[in-house]
Amino acid sequence: MQTNWKKAAGLLASVGMAVTGVLASSGSASAAGGGTATTTTSTLPYVCQTRVTGSWIPVDYSRTFTVTAPATVAPNKTFKVTFDSAPINAVAAYNKTLTDVRIAYRVPAGATVLGYRLTGGSSNLGGGQWVERHGDTFVVRSDDAFQGGVEYDLPNLEVVLRAPGSGTLTTTAGGTGFDDPSFYWYRLQPTTNEWDPFQCYADPAQPVVFSTTTVQP
Repeated sequence: MQTNWKKAAGLLASVGMAVTGVLASSGSASAAGGGTATTTTSTLPYVCQTRVTGSWIPVDYSRTFTVTAPATVAPNKTFKVTFDSAPINAVAAYNKTLTDVRIAYRVPAGATVLGYRLTGGSSNLGGGQWVERHGDTFVVRSDDAFQGGVEYDLPNLEVVLRAPGSGTLTTTAGGTGFDDPSFYWYRLQPTTNEWDPFQCYADPAQPVVFSTTTVQP
């Protein structure tokens, strides 16, 4: 599991604090300048498909996410958002082994990212977890070998941001389509013994907002 912060040193210097100081803010306040942290649990429906013996088939799938963020934040102050995905337990009848697991999150485009890290995760993870950042999208990835029928809990993603001067800041799932998935794994099918992708993106017909933070004095 990774715990090192990815830092934008110039940005941190401009607000006069180290990212470790931001992390120390917990409990009732989500970070310096942030209001009381609010935790919201949402079920996110996906549009999914997988390939079996060369043919793509649709899959009905959804995941639960618990996201913690302040309801309000002062202008130009820092705040923290924590993304927690429900554990993964792939059905063994269709998934003998899976790897290259990906979960994508999107932070508010109007906020400035100061740092991010992974925390927690279940003890049966092998340690091959990391974060990829693409603008305001963060992808939590793992190259561990997950066994079908066994529960695994990927680490949470914590992101520290600086609010703009005004506005409403929302977090959602990342990803835009099968080529840019919101959720993904690569699995070994037990009956065909073939490796094929399971790929999903957030259903645009059923949009889900994970958290909402209002910038106010």
